[in-house]
Amino acid sequence: MRYASHDNEVASTDRMEEFTGLFDLPGEGFVAQLRNGGQSSLYDRQGLQYLILQRKQEGLDAEAAEQALARMNAVQNTIGLQLSGGS
Repeated sequence: MRYASHDNEVASTDRMEEFTGLFDLPGEGFVAQLRNGGQSSLYDRQGLQYLILQRKQEGLDAEAAEQALARMNAVQNTIGLQLSGGS
């Protein structure tokens, strides 16, 4: 899932991208927001995995996407433990 426009995506990869938020959207589940300059993009888990793989294959930085995926995994694991009665 990618909500933002693909315009200037390649040109914007030279600026510092950062993970800026994790949101639980009704009907979508968790999505992560990555911001690169003035451009903001939302990704679900599969979108982040694809982005990380694509960036690594192209020799580009994937740190922000990796941080977002790690945070998404941690939150979902915590929620899973709470729902199952674990601590």
